[in-house]
Amino acid sequence: MSEFEIRILTPEDWELYKSARLKSLRDSPDSFGSTYDQEAALSDAEWQSRLDLKLRAIDALPLIAEMDGQAVGLAWGLIHEPDLEIAHIYQMWVSPALRGKGIAKTLLREIKAWALGRGCDLMALAVTTSNEAAANLYRSSGFVATGQLEELRVGSALLVQPMVMELNSAA
Repeated sequence: MSEFEIRILTPEDWELYKSARLKSLRDSPDSFGSTYDQEAALSDAEWQSRLDLKLRAIDALPLIAEMDGQAVGLAWGLIHEPDLEIAHIYQMWVSPALRGKGIAKTLLREIKAWALGRGCDLMALAVTTSNEAAANLYRSSGFVATGQLEELRVGSALLVQPMVMELNSAA
């Protein structure tokens, strides 16, 4: 197996990002608040603007994992104002054929380092309760369940469990 590389997505990477994001939504529709149909309908300009962090005035870390020139993983770290002490994790996905190979843990480590560098105290995410593999990954990485279960999407029967990791005491 070739080694994977993690790098930050730039506005010039919008087609790679679009491809990876749509692949993730098609592969794991029960893992995201958005749907394939919603995001497939976005214009190229909307995909480009998602990665233009300065234009959007957001503090984010959009990451892509690549192997042999192919996108095999995706994750975003995002800090929402006014809660500047919390780094949220969104769009976490790894290609099914490569799960368990350390890609997700590496993406989490990259976001954690970024969050610590931004002075964050917590990392937060939500995991679909039926996705035991993802929940186990997050627990083994130092996340703990917090708060009430929430709907994955409005009207969805699927539920997500909010989870947090305290950065000042995390290993």
